[in-house]
Amino acid sequence: MENQDTFTEETTQSWGSRIMESIKSVLFGIILFLGAFIVLWWNEGRAVKTAKGLKEGQSQVVTIDPNVVDKANDGKLVHLTGKILTDKILNDAEFDINVNALKLRRNIEMYQWVEETKKEKEKEIGGSEKTKTTYSYVKKWTSTLEKSASFKVPEGHMNPTSFPYSKYTITADQAKIGEYLLPESLLSDISNFKSYAVQKIDTAKFKNATILNEGSVELGSGVEISQKIFIGNGSLTSPEVGDVKVSFQIIEPGGDYSIISKQITNTFESFATQTGTSINVIKEGIHSSDAMFAAEHSKNTITTWILRLLGFLMMFGGLTMIFRPLVVIADVLPFLGNLLDVGLSLFSGLISFTLSFVTIAIAWIVYRPILGVALLVVGGGAFIYLFMRAKARKSE
Repeated sequence: MENQDTFTEETTQSWGSRIMESIKSVLFGIILFLGAFIVLWWNEGRAVKTAKGLKEGQSQVVTIDPNVVDKANDGKLVHLTGKILTDKILNDAEFDINVNALKLRRNIEMYQWVEETKKEKEKEIGGSEKTKTTYSYVKKWTSTLEKSASFKVPEGHMNPTSFPYSKYTITADQAKIGEYLLPESLLSDISNFKSYAVQKIDTAKFKNATILNEGSVELGSGVEISQKIFIGNGSLTSPEVGDVKVSFQIIEPGGDYSIISKQITNTFESFATQTGTSINVIKEGIHSSDAMFAAEHSKNTITTWILRLLGFLMMFGGLTMIFRPLVVIADVLPFLGNLLDVGLSLFSGLISFTLSFVTIAIAWIVYRPILGVALLVVGGGAFIYLFMRAKARKSE
């Protein structure tokens, strides 16, 4: 990161303008608040159906020998382990790369101007708000295209409008584990890429191109050098805007994998469970079916909690927007607005937690009756406690 320069802009928004803006946000807040209930309810149903589907699959799975195609297992959920092989050669004609691999990926980085924005807001007596925005411009290597035309100050910070080379991932159209062909649905889930070392460059085609070793990655078997091709008008120590680094990664054939899927003759497809979910899993390494199902249960649990958190945050964000006009009105005296903001944020958080809890409990009454009733009792008790406490404070 270098060649940094900055531009600072100060703007002031009037109290009336802020009030109108906050009122407009109320509608979106209501939508967000109501949407949280949908997300929380749907998530509990999804979690239960997924868990029941996994239990169903675990009770039916059959471990098979990948080197023998047994037609008796057609239509069954099977588990197998073995090495995935392919005789396909993946080709990058532009850089003259030909490699036997399951996947070949090309990565591109370009040296560009990047706009970084920092905002500092200050409330003023009377309800207006002053915003100081600092735009910093630095040159960086980045894998995404920075659109300099939309910069606050594009002059002197212009980037190319496109990458000179495209990035991609290509997959072998045929791979096998023992006597079984792997469908694209399983191959697409393999992602254990490793750096591919480019042996030579056509210097007549790529002028000023250099192979460089940039950093290293610790692997279980040692250290892998991150190798890249530098192409540009600048130098390694002093690149110019528009210079690029090209690197390649592959997934080598011959690695051990474990699969749980539905056998269809000599290939596989997703196994449909009675709960409407599907099972189609591939994992690097040798794993038993029990270990793979345990990992899927853990993944389901993690996803469930992430979506619960999302639902809570949606509800909290929605309530914050709904109450926003009150805070802005109180900002006529900044300290009063800040105090009210803290109080309403705390209130919104408590209400969001309670309503999220109750929503989950009611959903569980439908999907998990015993646990659902228990949660509802706890959540209802918490809500009554908060209501009575607020009433007592109001009386005081």
